Amino acid sequence: MTATEYPRPSLTADVVVLRLRGQLEVLLIERGNPPFQGCYALPGGFVDPDEAPRDAAARELDEETGVVNLPMREIGVFGTPKRDPRGWVVTSAWLALAPASCEAVAGDDAAQARWFPLTDLPELAFDHAEIIESATAQLRTLAQVDPWPLGLLGDTFRTRHARLLYNQIFGCKVPPRPFKAWLRRKDAVIRVGPARFKASERFMHWLKTI
Repeated sequence: MTATEYPRPSLTADVVVLRLRGQLEVLLIERGNPPFQGCYALPGGFVDPDEAPRDAAARELDEETGVVNLPMREIGVFGTPKRDPRGWVVTSAWLALAPASCEAVAGDDAAQARWFPLTDLPELAFDHAEIIESATAQLRTLAQVDPWPLGLLGDTFRTRHARLLYNQIFGCKVPPRPFKAWLRRKDAVIRVGPARFKASERFMHWLKTI
């Protein structure tokens, strides 16, 4: 059997976009076409030939929601058999963090784009509920060692806003003093006023490389 005779899957890219508006919300689109027409799903679509999955994820996010220029991290690859009724389709999933001011406008084949609280999601197409669960689990793990989740906050923020974010991520109250000490140890923030911070230049430079 030659290499060209092996069965080949199709490849898609999907994006879990989160923002914080009092609670963590995820961006979903209502699918305008089959399969799962009328159901909600993550923004995403097929990877074009000679296109990297990350580039496809950013492109599909732009085309379907108008959201651009968000830092992204790869969540993983999802390829459970029959996850897509169209055939053998494997997806590369990505996590993106958006500021609270981020808005979405439906485009391409999306009937609408809406933000949903993570605690109150509609029934989702494909295996997108599993992908969101994996993304939030990775965010909880990451938040213990890495200040990347601070990207969900604005240009400046109060310590209570940062604690609210981490309370949402962990599902419990974070003690204020150890939390502020942790931020300083990570060199992630600088003080700009009473109980008010902004991301350090070092952190912002690192964030743009993701």
